Amino acid sequence: MNIHLNLCVLYILAMSVNCSSEGPIEEVETGRVNTVGRLLPEDAAPLSRQVFRYMFREPSTLDISVAAYDADGTYFAFERLLLLDENNELSPAAADRWESSDDGTVWTFHMRHGAKWSDGRPVTALDFEYSFRRMLDPASGNIYAFLYYVIKNGRAYNQGEIKDIEQVGIRAIDEETFQIETEGPCPYLPYIVSFITSSPVPRWQVEKFDRKWTEPENCVSNFTYKLAEWRVGLDMTFALDPYYNGPHKALLEKIVVKFISSQRPGTLPYENGEVDAYDLDPLDYARVKKEDALNAQIFRMQEFTTWYIFFKTEQAPFNDLRVRQAIAHAIDREALCATVLNELAVPAYSMLPPGFPGYTGDQLKDLQAYNPAQARQLLAEAGYPGGRGFPRTDLWLRVADTSINKVAGEALQAMLKETLGIEINILYQQRKIYNDNLFQWQIPMGMLVFAYDYPDPSNMLGLLWRSQPKGYARHDWNNTTFNDLLDRANTEMGDERYPLYAQAERILAEEAAAVFLFHPIVTELRKPYIRGIKRDRNGRYVPLVSIQTVNFTDLYIADN
Repeated sequence: MNIHLNLCVLYILAMSVNCSSEGPIEEVETGRVNTVGRLLPEDAAPLSRQVFRYMFREPSTLDISVAAYDADGTYFAFERLLLLDENNELSPAAADRWESSDDGTVWTFHMRHGAKWSDGRPVTALDFEYSFRRMLDPASGNIYAFLYYVIKNGRAYNQGEIKDIEQVGIRAIDEETFQIETEGPCPYLPYIVSFITSSPVPRWQVEKFDRKWTEPENCVSNFTYKLAEWRVGLDMTFALDPYYNGPHKALLEKIVVKFISSQRPGTLPYENGEVDAYDLDPLDYARVKKEDALNAQIFRMQEFTTWYIFFKTEQAPFNDLRVRQAIAHAIDREALCATVLNELAVPAYSMLPPGFPGYTGDQLKDLQAYNPAQARQLLAEAGYPGGRGFPRTDLWLRVADTSINKVAGEALQAMLKETLGIEINILYQQRKIYNDNLFQWQIPMGMLVFAYDYPDPSNMLGLLWRSQPKGYARHDWNNTTFNDLLDRANTEMGDERYPLYAQAERILAEEAAAVFLFHPIVTELRKPYIRGIKRDRNGRYVPLVSIQTVNFTDLYIADN
């Protein structure tokens, strides 16, 4: 999210918000049943210790549905219609069942009976109608609105071509039935409604307080946690919401988010017992793995994430395909991952990571493989032999992204200088400045990370690279054949869609619209007393940092 997103510090984003009223809390047996009536495991510590602490940068709002980049750390603030489990499979949430029409163009979601907001009001299909319409409203400024262009007339409404919201395929049939009509067959629509930006909002609070509706005294939520305290510049505390009646009731009594500045503190807060988990960067990892006690607390997991370089392809020198290809072949990804990143990543030769549905990266490797001789030849053919005459260019990095960003950026700068003789200047930008310029196509050359929003190629290929007008897409690269392949694949209901995605990704790699760099391996320190971390069907632990899957509901603090 992606958004896109500093995954290296996104710890169990188990947060739901409410501050406006208290619900009834019944008496419970201390240490055995928590304050929402869920039975704790036998080895659980007393309720007073059922608190999980982690570090994250402070959000400026909790309005995740229209301000994804500003609402960092609130990815589980609200319960969507559906959620993803540890196997990336859809599971009921605010909707307890759903179905589609035979042609895959009408999707109907049946709301969970008796669901309530944290102020005691019922959660209804009307709340989702209002929220989804708001996501596409041009006035909302939703930077992720393009995710919903599959909805009938969604693109036209968001881009101002039509004004009547009733023409958009979003409607509440009654209080317990919500329906979405799509432009064409859309097999991945349930994944879209499971994504973090598909969160409902309380209309009465939004209309009363506008952008301030998520401030502590105004916010209302519909998930298992509610906001208990927000100390600006210090931390946020989330507590269990007694009104939540869904299938994802959590065990932890509280979650405390300690705010981190742009300067990472290293492992000291973890070693001092101030936090219970910490994501390691390359420098941390090199030291920690040599210390027996800490090394035993390291967990490594690969997640569906890709770091890549992009260009302003409409402007010289990057409007020349040979220049982009030269840069792709000048990067030694093996060395970058093994040496520079201390094995915290694996080389990337495609947008889709290994294991992702539709992955064909092994077949694309030669298109961007490290080949210094070929890289120099391509640059010479483009008119810059040995880098002579190549304009000094800024490589934009987001300050808010992880230290992997900095380490990799500096390594790339050196590789391009050594292999091609070109001068690249690293320019660090604040997150908002970076993102504003990104969507206005003002970044000549940049490095970004994209984590999957949902497990389908329509996300990592279509959402990111399908051409849209300036202001509605991250990148200016436009290829009509690529667009056509994506559009066809996106409306196929069977497995025939995957070969179309593979053809499209080959074009993306051949044209070096993106120079793929690496897929990070999430590497966390976790205290031994953290229990209940889920495993997928292959026995692999799900990362605590995962923003897509519901990994927090079974977490608890053990007494040993």
